[in-house]
Amino acid sequence: MAASRRSEAGRRRAPRAPALHPAPLAECVICGPESRTGLRVRFRRRGDAIVASFTPGALHQGYRGLMSGGLLAAIFDCLHYRLALVRGVVLAVTARIEVDYRAPVPLGRPVRFEARLVARRGRVFDTRAVARLAGGTVAAESRAIYVEVPPGRLPGGGR
Repeated sequence: MAASRRSEAGRRRAPRAPALHPAPLAECVICGPESRTGLRVRFRRRGDAIVASFTPGALHQGYRGLMSGGLLAAIFDCLHYRLALVRGVVLAVTARIEVDYRAPVPLGRPVRFEARLVARRGRVFDTRAVARLAGGTVAAESRAIYVEVPPGRLPGGGR
């Protein structure tokens, strides 16, 4: 019996990494799988980076035939947050986000996003991200500062 317990313990999985799509974000307009009108962008971890892909359609248009720049910024915002999330932070809020637009994003063509942590100073996360079109053209670059919110200050008292 002891031998079988040891073999079961040996087969236990390593602790799971924090989810990139936690339940409180289920209805997020950018990433929420339960959002009826949302984009449902799926974020993935690739080494130290968080990556995603999104193909804008007619509903995502700003200027004729191009993706809305504000929508691109909103995806960056959700992307940057994941860098704190994968480090075990329950909630971090945007303190600052900047987007430099480099090339227009045509509708119907995939945009690939990648974000990395530049520095962490206590509760403050300094992050950088890029959005690329097929062929590698940089469509936009983003910088953000996120601040971790202590669990006791979460909406609803952290419940």
